[in-house]
Amino acid sequence: MKQVLNAAVLASTLLVSVQAYAQGSVTLYGIIDTGIDWESQAARTPGQKSASGSAVRMTSLSSSLPSRWGLRGKENLGAGLNVIFELESGFAPNSGALQNGNRLFGRSAWVGLETPYGTLRAGRQINMTYIALMKSTVLGPALYSLAALDPYLPNSRSDNTISYFNDFHHFVLGATYSTGRDAASSQGSPTVNGGAAFNPGATNCPGNVPGNSIACRQITALAGYWGPEYGLQFVYDQLRGGPGLLPGSGSYDPSMPLLLSNAGQKTTRYMVSGYFQLGELALRGGVIHRMTTAATDYQTNIFYGGASYMLKPDIALDAEVSRIATTDHKNANYYVMRATYLLSKRTSVYTMLGFMQNNSRASYSVGAGYSTVASAKQVGVLLGIQQRF
Repeated sequence: MKQVLNAAVLASTLLVSVQAYAQGSVTLYGIIDTGIDWESQAARTPGQKSASGSAVRMTSLSSSLPSRWGLRGKENLGAGLNVIFELESGFAPNSGALQNGNRLFGRSAWVGLETPYGTLRAGRQINMTYIALMKSTVLGPALYSLAALDPYLPNSRSDNTISYFNDFHHFVLGATYSTGRDAASSQGSPTVNGGAAFNPGATNCPGNVPGNSIACRQITALAGYWGPEYGLQFVYDQLRGGPGLLPGSGSYDPSMPLLLSNAGQKTTRYMVSGYFQLGELALRGGVIHRMTTAATDYQTNIFYGGASYMLKPDIALDAEVSRIATTDHKNANYYVMRATYLLSKRTSVYTMLGFMQNNSRASYSVGAGYSTVASAKQVGVLLGIQQRF
């Protein structure tokens, strides 16, 4: 509660300062998005042998989009230079709790410089994997989305990061370098993950270790073409392990509870993705290969493709099909549809339908962050409302 009050005071102070000295240079914005989710064959905890039954819940991690509020600022220095910043806080609308590892500005906290030769930023920020994903999936970071197959994807942000991005006549080039990819942690059982509870938004790898410059390091890079009618992009993403923040704990792969206990252990992703825009119809898709080198090597491949169509100016339809295949044969097919009705430019209502088809070894839940059982053929229905400000 104290953190929320501090945030409100900070926002008020900044807005008063804006009106007094640089009117219009700072923007307060946000999204409140929540819904009611029903899922069949739900489990109370991971690893159950049989389902507990169906579940009805108000969404917290994400609905159609994660709820957040933030402040963006821009100051023109002349000669094509602008100072920019962003502070963004994620919260759970069902309870008001902070998200992203219980951080006040866990979604982003950076300051940067726009130049004629590209943009530089420093601080906690999204990395190139997230940027590329938002260009190549029609569902974004929804509750029913690729997040159900790999929870790292909607949480691909890095602490202690310097980034560069440039768009030159639709040819894009970007990179991030983090000296410690995630300083937040979650206390858990000492027997699980070396004392850190599994949380993709708080992966317990602060870095900045004297004598070990690659501990908890993360590097991402993007190169591609973003035209008005089509685009293609390539992404490289490598995150290193290292010592954890909690005494005696270790960092872990944000995709699943795989310990990355030293800097020699790492997870590397390669993404190839793109899009076509054909009038009111958008086609998007890609392939993501992930390779984790730790105590044991582990690989996954995700294939995804979807379409988005504006049926009317106030009705949008989205559908996406994806598949995951792993080295231990925990494979699944995933089907999602969404219909959105725009009540105004800022308010919409929507419904989502998801179907997860697990094989005998897999137990991916249709809703990201929830649990089901191995071999489940799980159905999910989501009804929600979103308001932007």
